[in-house]
Order: sequence, then C-alpha cells, then structure tokens
Amino acid sequence: MVVHPFTIVAPHLGLGAAARSVLDWLPAWFGIPEANDEYVDFVAEHPAWSAVDSDGVVIGLLAPHEHAQSSEIHLLAVRPEWHRRGVGRALVEAFEADVIRRGIPLVQVKTLGPLDSDAGYARTRQFYAALGYLELEEMIDLWPGTPALVMVKPLPGPTGEAAVIGRTATPITQGMIATALTEAGVGSGSVIIVHSSMSALGWIAGEAHAVVNGLLDAIGPAGTIVMPAHTGLSDPADWANPPVPSDWVESFHIHAPAFDPNLTPLRGMGRVAECFARLPTARHSGHPNGAFVANGPLADRIVATHPLPMAFGDASPLGVLYELDARIVLIGVGHANNTSLHLAEHRANFAGKHSIRHGVPMMVDGERRWVAFDDLALDEDDFPTIGAAYKDYGGDVTQVPLGNGWITVCWMRGLIDFAVEWMEQNRVSPPD
Repeated sequence: MVVHPFTIVAPHLGLGAAARSVLDWLPAWFGIPEANDEYVDFVAEHPAWSAVDSDGVVIGLLAPHEHAQSSEIHLLAVRPEWHRRGVGRALVEAFEADVIRRGIPLVQVKTLGPLDSDAGYARTRQFYAALGYLELEEMIDLWPGTPALVMVKPLPGPTGEAAVIGRTATPITQGMIATALTEAGVGSGSVIIVHSSMSALGWIAGEAHAVVNGLLDAIGPAGTIVMPAHTGLSDPADWANPPVPSDWVESFHIHAPAFDPNLTPLRGMGRVAECFARLPTARHSGHPNGAFVANGPLADRIVATHPLPMAFGDASPLGVLYELDARIVLIGVGHANNTSLHLAEHRANFAGKHSIRHGVPMMVDGERRWVAFDDLALDEDDFPTIGAAYKDYGGDVTQVPLGNGWITVCWMRGLIDFAVEWMEQNRVSPPD
C-alpha cells in the first residue's frame, strides 16, 4: 500500500480561489488569461476533486465535466513542486473510481495535440497514455489556432454491491418493504408464494434478512410464506450450460452426495430464498430438485407431500397453493421467474407436451441410490408474455414501486386459469 504525503478530497464547491492559485503557478501550461478565467469560473460553479498537503493547502485540482455517457477531465492542474510525486495520478484514479461507481462507461480529456511541438504538453500526453488513455482524434478547429487532441479511456462497469450502490438513491429498509407489500394487497393472514431479486430493487439495509423480515411483518403470525427451494440437482448427462465431459457422468452418478434438505445448496434461487430457508420454523417439501420451503400456520399442509414425478403438478405444493388461492408475490422480478406458471403447464393440453427422464442421488431405505423418474419437460420462455397478456386481459394484478423496481402481486387461481387457456391456444411447438 502506497502512503502519499497528501490527501485526496472528494468533489466539493468553493475551490475557485484555490484553482486560481494553482493555475498561477503553472504559466507554462496555463498561460492564456482568458482560458484561466474560464477554468476558475467553472471550478467555482462545479464540484471538483482536490489534493491537499499536510497543512491543508490545495496542491492539485481535477474538475470533471459530465456528458451524456462520459465524464471529462475538464481541468487537471498540480503545483509544479508536486510534479512527479503521484498527485496527478491519485486525482485521476479517484475520479475514475467514482465514475465506475456511477456506471459511466467512458472518460475523456482534451489536451494540446501533437501538431503543436510544446514539450510540456508532450509530457501531458505521455501522462495520460500511461494511465490508459487512447488518442481518439486530433482536431484543428475545436480551439481556434490550437490543435486539440481528444483522448478517451473505456472503463469497466461496476460489479457486485458497488453496482447496486451506484444505482440506489436511498437505502431500502425493512419497513419500506413491509409497507410496499401492504399497499400491494399483502396483509395479515395472507398466504403468499414469493420470488425476489434484491439487486433489482437497489441497496437494502440488512440485505436478505431485511426482505424476509419485511415479508413476515406484512403477513403477521397468521400468514404463511412459500418460496421455491430448487437445487438444480440433476443428471449431468443432460447439462448444457455448462456441459460436462461424457466420461464424468458415471463418476457423478456414483459419488455425488445424496440429496439432503439441510445440506444440498439451492441453485439460482437468490439470497432471500436461502435466508428464508434457514428460518428455524421453515418446512421443506423434500423434493431433491424442485422443492418448496414454507413458513407459517399452513406450512405443514402445503409441503406435506411432494412426489418425485410431476414436481410442479397438482399433487405438489403448487396444487395446494392453488386450492388456498394464494397470492403470487414478485419482488423485483417478473413472470419469467414465476414458478407457479408451471402448474398451468401441467394442466394445459398443448402441442408437443411430453415428459423427460430425470435422475438424482437420494437416500432410499437408509442407502444412497441413483433414483430415476419422469417429469414434464418445462418451458419458461413464454411466461413473460403470459404475464403481460393476463394484465392486458384485466387480470387482478397490483404493482407498487419499491426502490428501482416493483412489487407485483396477483391471485394465483386467476393467473393459472388464464395461463392454461392461453397455453392451449398459443403453444404450437414443443419446448426444446
């Protein structure tokens, strides 16, 4: 870790006088009074990065200028006695880190072009080139009588939590989640099946724990929550994303641990479902790859039976939820994630409907065995279309904004009945 004898200060206003002082020390670079006045006026009106020494004196400035999809280094100036001591690089790195956090894909700078032989600006171009800036175009008519070189640098987009923070205006709280659910029609005693994506909403104070608590607050002790707990446990002979070498399949069949509801990890369910499944009162349906977890007074009834074949059919927890006329709750996701629509696939008669063979390692009579069973070939590709058609049809759908996304709530019976008819009329080819 490099320790600098200066401090980089985040952008703020009030640096006009500091900009004048720094520029006055750099007549070889900033020798045009009118241009210096423009720089000082710009810094006075726009937040700028600064570098300060141990006495708090501003020794360098970087003033950004925001454009539609790029951020420009409008001014970068460092007092001459601090040149070659890392001040300029530190200012640029801080600026770029902030641009990445805000999801801006490109930074740029305009400087004196190589058509002018000025040695100082040759070093300036070398400085930016060393930081990864590329020469885009030299223009002779941008600055009258002076060649201008535009240098650009593509930046990586923010990832993970940094990307979520960059998209969030205000942190989302447990109380906000409970309130939005209530506004969407989820109340005390509700029976709900939930799918969620935290990142689609924004940064949540307390992450998945806050979402689970918000759900529990909304339904109260008389309500019941159900979430999918799918594991993805299956026969690797059928894997396509990613595929595995064919000579590995037998090893998986022989050595992969048997399904254990307490140990087999969930796959693709998200952190909210994983957190929810850890509730001490949660009940697991016991299916090795298409399970559901329920919590509340009706949990045992919902997950009491879950046969291996036709994991999303009428004998599954989805069938019980249909009988109870549960509400479907989509938090930050759309109907592409709506597992309940698989129940409609089981009920509908459509072209190409067929079953496929599955296999999983399970414990049977105290022994690990490879168990094969048939299940419906599923196809989620038209689920978003079905959800949109149901809303256009006038289905009972309520949407409430939450953060950057939406909470969507609808009654399960109405949607499933509509989806059965829609599939029978519109599915004309078998799923892949």
